[in-house]
Amino acid sequence: MQQPVNLKLVRIKPLFGFIKAFFSSKSHLSSSVKTMFFSVLILVINMLTGILTARFLGPSGRGEQAAMVLWSQFLAFSFTFGMPSAIIYNVKKNMKDSAKLYSTAVIMGLTAGMLAMCLGILVLPYWLRSYSDSVVLFSQWSMAIVPLIVLSQINNAMMQVRGEYKLFNRLRFLIPLSTLIGLALLILTKTMTPYTSAVAYLAPAVPFYIWTTVRLLRQYQWVIKDIYRSFVTLIKYGIGSYGNDLMGNVSYYIDQIVIIGLLNPSELGLYAVAVSLSRVVNIFSTSIIVVLFPKASGLPKDKVVEMTFRVYRISTCVALFCSMMIMLVAPFVMPLLYGPDFKEAISVFRMLLLEVSISGGTMVLAQAFMALGKPKIVTILQGIGLLIVIPLLTVLIPKFGLAGAGMAILSSGILRFIFILINVKFTLKTKLPRLLLNKEDIRWLLSAITAYKAK
Repeated sequence: MQQPVNLKLVRIKPLFGFIKAFFSSKSHLSSSVKTMFFSVLILVINMLTGILTARFLGPSGRGEQAAMVLWSQFLAFSFTFGMPSAIIYNVKKNMKDSAKLYSTAVIMGLTAGMLAMCLGILVLPYWLRSYSDSVVLFSQWSMAIVPLIVLSQINNAMMQVRGEYKLFNRLRFLIPLSTLIGLALLILTKTMTPYTSAVAYLAPAVPFYIWTTVRLLRQYQWVIKDIYRSFVTLIKYGIGSYGNDLMGNVSYYIDQIVIIGLLNPSELGLYAVAVSLSRVVNIFSTSIIVVLFPKASGLPKDKVVEMTFRVYRISTCVALFCSMMIMLVAPFVMPLLYGPDFKEAISVFRMLLLEVSISGGTMVLAQAFMALGKPKIVTILQGIGLLIVIPLLTVLIPKFGLAGAGMAILSSGILRFIFILINVKFTLKTKLPRLLLNKEDIRWLLSAITAYKAK
């Protein structure tokens, strides 16, 4: 007797086949979606770590912990000298020189990291003078990790240009997961303090950074022949893009850096929660950027602009929609997750959500300039936005408190977006493409997905 056919199984098998084909593909769309998938996982973990620290430390303890962790990351990202972008651009163009370029970049990265470490040790006592001596001392000790963080950015760039997005995403996932496990252990052992939680945020990354560096050096070996020429090649592009990287990094951290000097630890704790939660929608732009720049480099100008704006329209539309939904539920969700003490952060949280969506789209559009070898344009644009936001922060925060910080950051984000559009038209000398999502974009996205389904 013939066995009955399980219709559900018939429908499920093609779906599993599609998913398997999609996640094993190395295409632009697949890489972006896989990176976004891991970004969502990382986002969930970061939300959990933020909830745990806020719940068990309170606004004041969360503020002290943020002050201790923030500076090592800020200084490390500020002293990359554009090397990650330079690695991607130059290795993509000259694959045969990969070993020389990476070896030189490692030396440059360690040197830059040591400079950043020394600067941090000297500056922190003055900038954190409103905090206790123990907070300042811990922040100085945290500078020891700075050279490794700089090196990790170079390693990330090499993995991207080599197409190793699987490993890249795994490392991005394992580091915050280790932090979450560390925080859970601190809570279980009742040893959760601003200092021990700061260690849980900083220490887990160290073995991963070292392992990745050793792995890449084994694959490429040390090649210091023509090191000066490799240095010139990297620094020539790096300095041009460094301004963009620096301005982007400063723009990312400047609000918290300035607020550390203007607000007390409790208010900083409220703002730190608002900032971390608002970065929920940042996954759309950041996931796409790590794939878009390597893919667009070397393409003709028309193709670069077309690809960049299409990706911008899709990612920004999704980000804005998600932002609106989150704004609606924020009054109910934030007190539930973080506690009633953090309800005061809702107003600034909404402004930061909108700013993240706009700035994320701006950075997607900036990849067109990076891919076309014009990083200095983006540097100038970021610099203008930064020159605006610093005085706005110093004026609006004393007058409006946390809301003033949100106003300043949102205003700067809007102006940077306008500057990018102006330079697309006049610097790239091309007609400004559509900014709003249209039927062609949806058809393109559906056809790309359908193409995998047919495999």
